[in-house]
Amino acid sequence: MDLKHRDEQDQRLQETYARWLDAAAKLCFAVSLGALIVYASGTLAPFVPLADLPTLWRLPVARYLAATGAPSGWGWVSLLGSGDYLNLLGIAAFASVSVVCYLRALPMLIRHRDWHYVAIAAAQLVVLLAAASGLISPLR
Repeated sequence: MDLKHRDEQDQRLQETYARWLDAAAKLCFAVSLGALIVYASGTLAPFVPLADLPTLWRLPVARYLAATGAPSGWGWVSLLGSGDYLNLLGIAAFASVSVVCYLRALPMLIRHRDWHYVAIAAAQLVVLLAAASGLISPLR
């Protein structure tokens, strides 16, 4: 493969990744803004009453969870009908942008037979998905 052809492939890959990153970031911003508007307008009642937050925020996490009955881990998904938990959808969407972009880039890397980059992208995906699943947790 000549160098010019390789440079064109690299540029197409970078442009594709950038387009997907731009579109995903804009979509996530819209989701976050929509969730904020729903929460601020009171359209959906919050799981934790707003008046209780100043007292609850001072608590350690374990006591906060016990006092509110709030879930941990992926349990928040079951509370998306609450205004305060709906905001987490935007955060989760932003956190998934890298995964979406890597998934889009991976077939292009495979098609170009960039095996080192395929391995790096696949490893990134494994780590990101394992972390999101809860298989990887922070050191305590």
